[in-house]
Parts: sequence; structure tokens; C-alpha cells
Amino acid sequence: MNIIEATKKAVDENKAIYRKSLPHIKFVPTNSKNAAFILFSDDNDRPAGRMWNPMAKDILSNDWEVLN
Repeated sequence: MNIIEATKKAVDENKAIYRKSLPHIKFVPTNSKNAAFILFSDDNDRPAGRMWNPMAKDILSNDWEVLN
């Protein structure tokens, strides 16, 4: 699905989104001024940062999914 569809579903279900091509990075969409919250899902599930600056290829991608 595209990022808009994935974000709407994630907000409704209080879940994170990710790209199939980048499964190790999860985004929790928020309405805060701090942008999306980015998490690595490596062995430690450690936070990678607070901000995300998407590239055009991220916005135009159709490989977005909602984390189960």
C-alpha cells in the first residue's frame, strides 16, 4: 500500500508502519511537531532517532505495510 493508506491504518490501529524493502526500520506516525518516531528492530529494539526526512522514493513507494 502507499504511505497515506498505511499511515491512516496505523493511526487507527495505534501501530507502526514499515517498508517491505527496509523491514528493520519502523515508523510510528504521530501528529506531534517532532515528526515520525523511527525504531530499529534489531536484537535490542533500540531507538534510532526521532526525526525522519523522507526522500521522494519513500513517499512514492507502494511497499508500505502496517506492523502486526
